[in-house]
Amino acid sequence: MAVVLATPGVASAASTSSAATTLRIRRIDASTPPGVTVDVQVLGGTATPSSFSAKENGHTVPVSAAPLGATNTPSATVIVVDTASSMNDSFKMSQTRSGLLSLIKSKPADQQVAIVAYGGTPRVEQQFTASSAVLSNAVQRLAIGGEPQLYAGVALASGLLEGVPTALNQVIIVGDGGDAGQGTSFTAAAGGLLGTNALTYTIGLHFGVTDVSALRSFASEGGQFFDATTNAGVTSAFGTIRQALTNQYEISYTSRAKSSPAAIVVSLGGVHASGQVVLGTSEVGAAVNPPGVHQRQAPGPLRGKVGLAFIGLLVLVAAALFVYARGHAAEGGGDEDDDGGGGGLVQTAIIQRAVDTTARIAEERGFLVTVEAKLEQANVALRPAEAIFFWLAGVVVLSLLAGALKGVLFGLIVFLVLLLLPPSILNFLAGQRLRKFNSELPDTLQLLASSLRAGFSFMQGVEAVAQEVRDPMGTELQRVIVESRLGRPLEEALEESAQRMRSPDYEWAVMAVGIQREVGGNLADLLDTVGKTMVERERLRRDVKSLTAEGRMSAIVLGVLPPGLGVFFYLANPSYMKVLFTDTGGQIALGISAVAMVLGFVWMRKIVSIDV
Repeated sequence: MAVVLATPGVASAASTSSAATTLRIRRIDASTPPGVTVDVQVLGGTATPSSFSAKENGHTVPVSAAPLGATNTPSATVIVVDTASSMNDSFKMSQTRSGLLSLIKSKPADQQVAIVAYGGTPRVEQQFTASSAVLSNAVQRLAIGGEPQLYAGVALASGLLEGVPTALNQVIIVGDGGDAGQGTSFTAAAGGLLGTNALTYTIGLHFGVTDVSALRSFASEGGQFFDATTNAGVTSAFGTIRQALTNQYEISYTSRAKSSPAAIVVSLGGVHASGQVVLGTSEVGAAVNPPGVHQRQAPGPLRGKVGLAFIGLLVLVAAALFVYARGHAAEGGGDEDDDGGGGGLVQTAIIQRAVDTTARIAEERGFLVTVEAKLEQANVALRPAEAIFFWLAGVVVLSLLAGALKGVLFGLIVFLVLLLLPPSILNFLAGQRLRKFNSELPDTLQLLASSLRAGFSFMQGVEAVAQEVRDPMGTELQRVIVESRLGRPLEEALEESAQRMRSPDYEWAVMAVGIQREVGGNLADLLDTVGKTMVERERLRRDVKSLTAEGRMSAIVLGVLPPGLGVFFYLANPSYMKVLFTDTGGQIALGISAVAMVLGFVWMRKIVSIDV
């Protein structure tokens, strides 16, 4: 296949001005080597057949050029017209008809054109035809009425172009607003348009307070957008499109390449477009993805002189870390060599230093003990220092990456999510384990009392119960037994377990056992009494949970509803919701709403949270 990677002379194609010249490669046909034809389009300037030159693999090659209308290259254009009721205002339809008639009158004689209307029910007003008279009649009989269904109309145009895959396709969209339909999404319409390799020109009849952002979005995928705010602007937009459609040329030359792909650069004055030629193949370039506009580039903040300076700084930092790592590896002696090379060990040593530094700072601020207790309560097998280091490192790196790729607002959202999500998950796991532990405690105490009545000692009873009950109670009792066998007093091991689980019921049970072992008495009866008390407390907790279920469900629904509706509206009508992310007022409103929603959710949770 011929992969077209053209580089236009001007970076932006979706503009309202055509003052600067842009050169596009639209197709490379090398199906009959050594002959090669390159179809190009000139935007924003004038050209003659003799003004083109080309280089193949850096060597100048003789070329011949001719206007596309004078060749046998097929060309197809679909005109998509808004015929909704709003087109009656300010003589919009009158201006549109006048512009379309002038466009049809000036088209090449063999150019195929079809017309689609999207007011009310989207429909094909005229199938492909080269007859200017038939097309003019179709324009004159356009009927106005109904709501605009822009996305369905664009999808219909894409379906028409799929029947002419070898043509150089164009789509012209004229309208005064967005989409009021429900059947087709912007994503589906834009995706279908991308598959047709069509250059897209859109004219937004921006008279008054109409919103033409949806039309702009289609143009940004590979064409030009014209923001027409007056009748003169409509006339000028159609004139520019007319010039763009006629200002296309076919350049022919004899390839001297010994192998493919070969690099081809077409020049028009000081403007250049480049591509690749694969001999024996022919393919139309992705017209809605103008080569060079959507080439892989560095994120916005990394472009320009500041971006180069930042990249240079990163290179220096990386070099310094490499030198430091090599020096540290040399200081380590032969141990690292014995393990099969220092690469992995050097990385481990650097990370270990970072983890140790994180542990020291967290311990100084009392944060390390809190994280360690929460990890043990949730039974997560991680060292607290490592968990803190990788959590903070992930937050910083992913937030900076998101900010560089999607903007500061998106980076801030990712930062907040990554900062709050892991602690929330850890608290959830710890809470779930604590609730399960408390629910198992009464049965455990009754089972231990039965073991004591059967003649077991207290230590034997704890060991027997640990083998019978499930996690988390079984795991905690097994740990108590192991610590006791290593020499720790049983009472201290039980107290440490109670502090680790943060369970008041368990703490009371351990306290009762400790008091009984000091003053004496029937431990089995005591455990029965404590167990019955725990059963009553658990019954009360479940009653409270049942009575507050409606409030908790309301809090969940009200907390999930705003973001859920926001996602739904964004998927249904992206242009409607993009204002919240692109406009300063929208961003402020979004931030205030998010803070208010979080505060309201926390408040409702506090209301329905009752300690027993």
